[in-house]
Amino acid sequence: AYLAALDERIYAAAPEAYITSFERLLQTIGPQDAEQNLYHGLRNMIDHADFLTVRAPMPTLLITTSSDFFSIQGARETAAEVARIYEAYGKEDHFGMVEDFGKHESTQKNREAMYAFFQHHLQNPGNPEDEQVAIPDDDELRVTPTGQLATSFGGETVFHLNRKEAEQRMEALRLARRDPERHLPEVLKTARELSGYREPSGVQEPVYTGRIRRDGYVIEKYFVPGEGDYVIPYLLLIPDRPNGKALIYLHPSGKASEAEPGGELEGFVSRGFTVLAPDMVGTGELGGGEMANYTTRVREYEPVSFDVWTLGVLTGRSITAVRASDVARLVLLLKSTYEPVEIYGVARQRMAPVLLHAAAFEPLIDAVALLEPYASYRAVVTERFYDPGFHIGTVAGSIGVYDLPDLAASLAPKKLLMAGVTDGAGNAADSDEIQDDLSVIRKAYKRVGAADALKITNRNYMDHIFVVPGRQRVQ
Repeated sequence: AYLAALDERIYAAAPEAYITSFERLLQTIGPQDAEQNLYHGLRNMIDHADFLTVRAPMPTLLITTSSDFFSIQGARETAAEVARIYEAYGKEDHFGMVEDFGKHESTQKNREAMYAFFQHHLQNPGNPEDEQVAIPDDDELRVTPTGQLATSFGGETVFHLNRKEAEQRMEALRLARRDPERHLPEVLKTARELSGYREPSGVQEPVYTGRIRRDGYVIEKYFVPGEGDYVIPYLLLIPDRPNGKALIYLHPSGKASEAEPGGELEGFVSRGFTVLAPDMVGTGELGGGEMANYTTRVREYEPVSFDVWTLGVLTGRSITAVRASDVARLVLLLKSTYEPVEIYGVARQRMAPVLLHAAAFEPLIDAVALLEPYASYRAVVTERFYDPGFHIGTVAGSIGVYDLPDLAASLAPKKLLMAGVTDGAGNAADSDEIQDDLSVIRKAYKRVGAADALKITNRNYMDHIFVVPGRQRVQ
């Protein structure tokens, strides 16, 4: 479909078992393999019909099956749209659609229609009926020992090519970091645009749903409307003896993960913090809505879906930005309802990028603690077997433009704790690359005279999270 749309040398084309429409695709099974989803494709209003309309009036045959997971309704609607273009050219006979009953497969009816299509438009003689032929076995087909050039003779893979591209782009980012006074304000502007962040216009009245009493504190349950057509469920832990500070806690598994007696949330509230623990979109009570057509299991990692992240690539609205906007919304709620002196943010692992974006864009967040965060987007891209769960926190197109260390650097002189920084595979590491990432943050804090407000440690974060020195005033 892509080649036929872009290469004028292709006179006749017959894409099969693919063309539908994004409207019907998203209403049914969701976005498919990565190569089928153009960067910001939907944002730039590119749909499946466009791959065919740009070919007019060259011969094109749309081949479909009625039970394919690529919606047949979308294919029919797309065919009707494309047919009008060919009619405008007076070449109605150059476009057609053939449909047979079947799943995601090639049927005899469709194959014979394809043969006849090419024979007619390319003026090839012959019988369009299927013929019985002897299919070569695997040994006859295999030209190299493994059947793949890359593994038999070596050479570069897609991963190697992507890593080279990332390294080249990172050079431009390293140059930009040499001028922090210019670079960091530009980072905030670019990060907003690339991630698709939207400033929350306000927060609606939350809905109260229940209360639990525990020793020294109570847990209240609420939900509040989020950015889109959904609500954000959250727990509010209120200490009997508040210290005047509030804390928003983000966990990749949702609000209930550390809410049991003796959990991390109790550790915070026992120190006087009013704690708000939400379910971000795709986690906890909101987790069931994630499309899971394509999942992956790499090494010991849990299977994860790539579909939701892919939608962000298509639309230019990353999941990280949607979640960050909701975090900012909850921060506004905390500030307006409880009027705390300070608001802290704590995020674990995959939620660290969300909190970094929110804290960079929302000045009401006074301090940030990142627990076992991955060091950077660069660390994910350059790690062949990265933790696939990390992908959802990444922002497409950010490599070489801005990275997580740049957002962390922009927080200076706010208090910042990073405990147990990992590489792109989620392993605790002290590599030169990670130290290079962390040096961006250290230099930024040192530049504004706030080195004491930054703490990077591999030790138990509870030893540090409540004793990070206060921010220093910079004249």
